[in-house]
Amino acid sequence: MLAGYIQYISDIVVKETLENIRNQLEIKTRYEQEKLAMDRVRLKNQLDANIQRLHYSLEIANAAGIKRPVYSNGQAVKDDPDFSISLGADGISRKLEIEKGVTDVAEIDGDLRNRQYHVEQLAAMNVSDVKFTPFKYQLSPSLPVKKDGPGKAIIIILAALIGGMMACGGVLLRHAMVSRKMENALAIDERLV
Repeated sequence: MLAGYIQYISDIVVKETLENIRNQLEIKTRYEQEKLAMDRVRLKNQLDANIQRLHYSLEIANAAGIKRPVYSNGQAVKDDPDFSISLGADGISRKLEIEKGVTDVAEIDGDLRNRQYHVEQLAAMNVSDVKFTPFKYQLSPSLPVKKDGPGKAIIIILAALIGGMMACGGVLLRHAMVSRKMENALAIDERLV
């Protein structure tokens, strides 16, 4: 009976533990998928903004008549950080073609690829029913051979001894009080006589 109860509790613990692990895995997978989707959108928006800037830079370079990259003969060339034209119209045009040719933003971001792989691994992970014992005994459970603790006889003997001592103490106390009253009464009678 005890072994059956222990097995029942063990089965419940195993079931709850596996369910908890599966739930945590599902939550982690969803979180990582949503985070990956947000980063894809962020990188796509950044790529679109870069393409628009390159369009503007190409228009500026064409308007300025700069076809080839600008060389400064060893001097620093000061260029506009927003709309760089130092590559020239040909360089900007080629860079624009390359950026427009990017179909997947993961191609240009290694961190995004790593996280995409991580999400794929999480999605592929499956926690099957695993049998494990939540605790182990050194010996198999059994009912005790003999009751632990003091026996009934010892308790009865101790109760009798304590009761006898209290009764003796009560009798002695009453006798002392009666004898004191008697002595006081005799002392008063002797004074009167």
